[in-house]
Amino acid sequence: MDDKLVAVSNGQLVTDSRTVAERFEKEHGKVLRAIDNLVSQNRLTKNMFLEQTHEYRGREFRYYLMNRDGFSLLVMGFTGQKALEWKLKFLAAFNEMDKILHSVPKVSPNPHYRTRKIHTAVRDMADTATAIVDVFGVKKPMALTAAMQLVGKAYGVDMEPLKRLIPAEENPSTMTPTDISKELGIKTKAGSPNPQAINSKLYELGLQEKHGGSWVATEKGKPYCEVIPYTNSNGHSGYRLMWSHKVLDLLKEDDGK
Repeated sequence: MDDKLVAVSNGQLVTDSRTVAERFEKEHGKVLRAIDNLVSQNRLTKNMFLEQTHEYRGREFRYYLMNRDGFSLLVMGFTGQKALEWKLKFLAAFNEMDKILHSVPKVSPNPHYRTRKIHTAVRDMADTATAIVDVFGVKKPMALTAAMQLVGKAYGVDMEPLKRLIPAEENPSTMTPTDISKELGIKTKAGSPNPQAINSKLYELGLQEKHGGSWVATEKGKPYCEVIPYTNSNGHSGYRLMWSHKVLDLLKEDDGK
């Protein structure tokens, strides 16, 4: 089985649209449109697909990460003997990786040891969150979420009950350039969302600039965005800008000039 079919991203098993297109011998553009249609038809599918971008020769290109449910929904209509073989290979890869993730040693049944371990994990989570805020400049709620995943996995402790205690952000930064282009109705000639146009507008407004091939927020842009860590299905990790809804007003004002 090809071990590159499935990867772990933010604690979740995923594959990506480029891998699916390559293995099933489909045009990536058609796979993207199929996922766009699935996401637009039913809001529940938004939890199955996560839109990403990657840069190649100075241009940004879209692709999607998808979990097992998203993959199954997407390839449901793929027919033929080869398609069936790849469906089985992908599902086997998901199952194998799932077994690996759930092979973490169990916490000792000794209640006193377990309590001390949880107490230590919570304290380390708080320290880790503070370090994440200092190093990466993200907001505390997001830092706490990341710290829970890291420390919980390291200690083998379930941190899920603590997630509901994380305070909500007043102005969460949740929009990618693609999301913004959809919100403003800015599309390519082919009718697809146009994140490149949005990045250009954000640059023209002085909200971001490029450093080393990546977009970085300027001092003017920092109140409107947040730097978010990410990991692609191929294992590549980095940081990207996520924008708050407040930036929409700036873009609309600029269009109205």
